[in-house]
Amino acid sequence: MTKVQQNILIGGTGGQGIVASGEFLSAALFAKGYEVVFGRSYGSEARGGSCRSEIMVSDHEINDLQFETSDILLLLSLPAYKKYMGKAKKGSIVIMDSSVMERVEGDVRDDVELIQVPARDIAVRLGNQIVANMVILGALSKRSDMVRLDLLKEAVERSMRPSMREINLHALEEGYNTV
Repeated sequence: MTKVQQNILIGGTGGQGIVASGEFLSAALFAKGYEVVFGRSYGSEARGGSCRSEIMVSDHEINDLQFETSDILLLLSLPAYKKYMGKAKKGSIVIMDSSVMERVEGDVRDDVELIQVPARDIAVRLGNQIVANMVILGALSKRSDMVRLDLLKEAVERSMRPSMREINLHALEEGYNTV
C-alpha cells in the first residue's frame, strides 16, 4: 500500500483568516482519520503582515517535521504569491484568488496545476470579504480527494462563532461549486 503524505501551505496577509483556515482544514483532515501536524507563522504586526499556515497530513505517523515544499498551495494575497509560489513542488496544486492573479507580473509557472477562484468576489457578494479563505477551502475540497466538504462544514459548525457560522458555510459551498 502506498503511503500518502502531503504538505499544504496557506499563504496570505494577516486579517484574511489564514490561521483559521489552517485550523479548520486540520480539523477536517483529522476527522477523516489522517495524522496531522499544523503550524502557523505571522508577523508581529498581525493585520496586514505576512501570514501562513502549514499543514502536514499523512495516512501514517509523521516523523519528519521539515516543511520545505508544498504539494498544495493556497494563496490569498499578492505578497503571499511572491513569497510562497517558489515553495510549490513541480506538479503540485496551486489554488489562488483570481484577483491576486490579475496583479501578477511576469511569467507564471507552468509546472503546477494553477486553479484560479474568484474568492474575494464571492466573499464580497456573500457580504464579508473575510470569508474568501473559506471559498478557497471549498475549492480545495472539490479538487483534492484528501479534503471532504462535509468535514470542513463540521469543523466550522463545531468551532466557528455563531454569528459567522452561516456565511462561512455558504462560502465553503460557493468555493466547492466554482471548481
